[in-house]
Amino acid sequence: MKLIRRVAWIAVGFTYFLVALGGTVRTTDSGLSCPDWPLCYGRAYVAIDYHTFLEQFHRYIAAIVSVLVIALAISAILWARKERQVLIPALIAPVLLVIQIVLGGLTVLWKLPPTIITAHLGTALAIFAMIITIAVMSAKPVPAKEHPAKTRKFARLAVTNALLVYGLMLSGSYVVGTGASLACTGWPLCTAPAWAIQYHLADINVFHRLVATFVGLVLIWTLISAWRRRSVAPTQAWVALAAAILFVAQSVVGGLIVLLNKPGFVAGLHLALATAVWGSLVVLAALAANQVRAAPQEQELDALEEAKSAASKKALGPVRQTISNYVDLMKPHVTVLLLGTTAAAMAIANRGFPALGLLVATLVGGAMAAGSANCINCYIDRDIDQIMGRTQRRSLPSGKVQPTHALIFGVILGVGAFVILTAFVNLLSATLACSAILFYVFVYTMGLKRTSAQNIVIGGAAGAVPVLVGWAAVTNNLSLPAIWLFAIIFYWTPPHFWALSLLIQKDYEKARIPMLPVVMGERETRKQILLYSLLLLAVTLVLFGMGAMGYIYLLSAIVLGGIMVYMAVRLLREKTKRWAKTLFWYSNCYLAMIFAAMVIDRVIH
Repeated sequence: MKLIRRVAWIAVGFTYFLVALGGTVRTTDSGLSCPDWPLCYGRAYVAIDYHTFLEQFHRYIAAIVSVLVIALAISAILWARKERQVLIPALIAPVLLVIQIVLGGLTVLWKLPPTIITAHLGTALAIFAMIITIAVMSAKPVPAKEHPAKTRKFARLAVTNALLVYGLMLSGSYVVGTGASLACTGWPLCTAPAWAIQYHLADINVFHRLVATFVGLVLIWTLISAWRRRSVAPTQAWVALAAAILFVAQSVVGGLIVLLNKPGFVAGLHLALATAVWGSLVVLAALAANQVRAAPQEQELDALEEAKSAASKKALGPVRQTISNYVDLMKPHVTVLLLGTTAAAMAIANRGFPALGLLVATLVGGAMAAGSANCINCYIDRDIDQIMGRTQRRSLPSGKVQPTHALIFGVILGVGAFVILTAFVNLLSATLACSAILFYVFVYTMGLKRTSAQNIVIGGAAGAVPVLVGWAAVTNNLSLPAIWLFAIIFYWTPPHFWALSLLIQKDYEKARIPMLPVVMGERETRKQILLYSLLLLAVTLVLFGMGAMGYIYLLSAIVLGGIMVYMAVRLLREKTKRWAKTLFWYSNCYLAMIFAAMVIDRVIH
């Protein structure tokens, strides 16, 4: 493991240099100085000018990174086969590498199309993240002197922040590729010339700035959370501080791009600093995740944590505490995932970023609709939530919110969602969103959850409706590709939730909820997870077969679905909670990545 860790950190350095150098190649317009690929003018080395040297140097560094990635994969297979946290990213990295090489060739052969360039950068950043994960996870974890749930909560925050920075960087690449970098002549406010408004380039630039502002606020939250934990995780606190400083620096440099009229070296520095922020947050997330692995048993610390939680709640102001309690009813961790698929469906339907006003209105209305369904669900299930350990701390079973107030709040959210979507989007999207609320409440919560082992299979349809809402928001109709997006989430839901049910089976038994492991046993549940994973893989390939998606999506669907099937096979063979936890974690990542692949492919296709 020590050798793997050393090679990984060397690879981290080279990969960072590769991304930063790629930004310099782009900002200096050196990308087409070699018109062919992989050679340059048919030769391995041609010393023509500065631009040609930069492009060739970039390709040679990419070759070094390729060798290191393959070496890490081989080393992990030979010496870290039982260390999943090292083996899985080490196997994913070569797959991403192949995609990266193909995209790099297309970037040159197709004369720098902005969507290909964005995909090329996104894949490079993903490889960077995989290598960092290997480097951090190959070290011996040190347990934190705090409750494991608190460590996991911070790990989720760090991962979320890293993914937001990832999205910010991709949006920045799209800004450059579409020529919208100077669509706003002022900074931080936008003063847009007529040509920028006419071609909607100012909207793209403003959207990027709004995303940057939101990401900055989340990063502040991450820094505060990390600093509060500095006594139990000092390294993570300093990494978070470094990420925050780098983010401020790259924001200032981003302003200089506008104020100095986009000099090449400043634009290259902007990408280099953004990559450093991304890498720092990946390190932070990996450190927290590695700490979770070494955490003691939760049961040993539950009583202490509850006492601390009660004391901290008293310290909160009444307004803040009330808001927190009502937000908890909306299940924000679930809502964020639904909004992600909604936004992706809008981008797929529009073949690019939709209008900013339409996007915001749809997401606000969608968040209120999802929050409404979750609030009413909490109201109906408050009796069983008191029994299950996973849900006992929720606002209703813990007595923080009165049941009647929760029900009223849920109804108000539902009505508000319908009004917003009807007024600012269209009637079809509003009707779909409210039908999802009714289906989730009456069919799943009241009809199936306590009576049928197929509750998740049928009830999962409610979670698939947001993609229809997003599609309808852009097109005001539902075509066949939208139905297949719905089908993908529908078939994804059972293996995702059954993996979770294997982990908390005793909770469901106590609450007498007929989840599949309780009714049919663990072995049958594992079989069904494998079956639905295979069905999911087949369903995802239909989009390519019907011509709605291209080869980038096809390759992504095969790789991502293949990993899902592999994990399901391991879960069936090894019969351990460990693989159930891994599959549940990966299924979340799978959904995000498959929809990201759709967006990239649809924009390019």
